[in-house]
Amino acid sequence: MRSLVVISKQTWSTSPGASKESEETVSHYLGSLIPQSAMRFARLVRGHWGGCEIRNHWVRDALFDEDATRSKNLNLNGNLAVLRCGLIALKAQHASHLSWPTIFELSGLRPAVPYNLVCNNALK
Repeated sequence: MRSLVVISKQTWSTSPGASKESEETVSHYLGSLIPQSAMRFARLVRGHWGGCEIRNHWVRDALFDEDATRSKNLNLNGNLAVLRCGLIALKAQHASHLSWPTIFELSGLRPAVPYNLVCNNALK
């Protein structure tokens, strides 16, 4: 470890009728980079979380409807989460040039597309 970054963030509620008090949170990040400017670390942290939300959480929530899972079976939910993560990784590796809706449409029109993606690691 070469660096410890401490980020303090203040948030205010924008809800109508909410109190005007702010809430402060502190996050700690350990890194292997040599100490640099605070702006550089701030960009890295924002980029990391922005990427996580856009490439992973949003896809899982909005496209795979993960939050709507009604099953209480932890093994089933865990296995489905692993499958979703695998699909996201396969898309990133072999079909990053296509959007998710395009992949869904191709898969509906030609069932061989998801099979080839999963079994042959190729989008054909």
